[in-house]
Amino acid sequence: CCCCCFPEAEVTWFRNKSKLGSPHHLHEGSLLLTNVSSSDQGLYSCRAANLHGELTESTQLLILDPPQVPTQLEDIRALLAATGPNLPSVLTSPLGTQLVLDPGNSALLGCPIKGYPVPNITWFHGGQPIVTATGLTHHILAAGQILQVANLSGGSQGEFSCLAQNEAGVLMQKASLVIQDYWWSVDRLATCSASCGNRGVQQPRLRCLLNSTEVNPAHCAGKVRPAVQPIACNRRDCPSRWMVTSWSACTRSCGGGVQTRRVTCQKLKASGISTPVSNDMCTQVAKRPVDTQACNQQLCVEWAFSSWGQCNGPCIGPHLAVQHRQVFCQTRDGITLPSEQCSALPRPVSTQNCWSEACSVHWRVSLWTLCTATCGNYGFQSRRVECVHARTNKAVPEHLCSWGPRPANWQRCNITPCENMECRDTTRYCEKVKQLKLCQLSQFKSRCCGTCGKA
Repeated sequence: CCCCCFPEAEVTWFRNKSKLGSPHHLHEGSLLLTNVSSSDQGLYSCRAANLHGELTESTQLLILDPPQVPTQLEDIRALLAATGPNLPSVLTSPLGTQLVLDPGNSALLGCPIKGYPVPNITWFHGGQPIVTATGLTHHILAAGQILQVANLSGGSQGEFSCLAQNEAGVLMQKASLVIQDYWWSVDRLATCSASCGNRGVQQPRLRCLLNSTEVNPAHCAGKVRPAVQPIACNRRDCPSRWMVTSWSACTRSCGGGVQTRRVTCQKLKASGISTPVSNDMCTQVAKRPVDTQACNQQLCVEWAFSSWGQCNGPCIGPHLAVQHRQVFCQTRDGITLPSEQCSALPRPVSTQNCWSEACSVHWRVSLWTLCTATCGNYGFQSRRVECVHARTNKAVPEHLCSWGPRPANWQRCNITPCENMECRDTTRYCEKVKQLKLCQLSQFKSRCCGTCGKA
């Protein structure tokens, strides 16, 4: 701040109209700023004053800050979360980042940047300005800090970059979007199914891939499945070889038998026809297989048993008496063997329930007697119940029949209201009631009204 005046003027510096103090470097009217930062930015004024007056001059100091990545990324991440809470997102960086997505998804790309003046942001896709990209649905949001890409497909994957620039410099950051997709891959052919003859085929292997990695074939269900046809291979004459049939049935089921099969030397042509040839042609290649072998060498065994023993048991029911017999293993020649030798055969039972003579009993009942009354509440009838032997039909002690419920020997009957009120007897015992002079008792007086009335 130069001032040519007399006497010499006193110079005072101001920033944004605030006087600057001693910490600032003042020398012969000049102001020296070191380690300039954004806090030094503002309107600087110098005032020169002496006895004859004062003069003030001002200048604006702008601090330029080139574009750079902020050290703290919470603000840009919060902005992404507020823009699309459920959308996958990724931040660009100078070294590049990557986001893997499914086809049809949308995604948010953030460009974290700071600088002064505020940098202008331009987005690119595959090195071309995104505004010129075709087949790409996108929106630029938050003054260029966020790029939203919608309905992603294989054509929209690749590198996205944001270019930030101001008067102080430029900064390029990038991120790649990878669209993972499933597809069928026809792999190399499998091994031929035959070394010669006319049936050898190679079946190409079909695999479901995701980014060159094999996955479950169910993921490729919606994709067009390539047509895969087996390829003929090794269609040539086979060397002579021994051919055998299946073994015949064994001549015996046990005790040592024999079974046979047919062995021939044949040559299979490439046409599929097999022709017999001399055995010498096969002997040079392999030893002749046997055509006879022993079979069923195990002993002929069987379960044998004695007669049933006496039927024993308490006389409380036909199904609780038991009888026993001996069961043992033996050869067909009658030689007794350990039971383990017959374990492959079903073992006959050695114990069974039986019906003994002493236990052949049951309950016998007679017919019901006539009811003692034709109406009212006091009629009853009875019958005889006894335990008898099934064969002799003679009575036996009742406890022998206790395995079954004892039938009732009496029951009530004719329990119906008496319809008229005329005086008549309702029981056949009224003469006895009269003889015993019981007519004065109310229960007999009503039931023997006719007989007691005459009395």
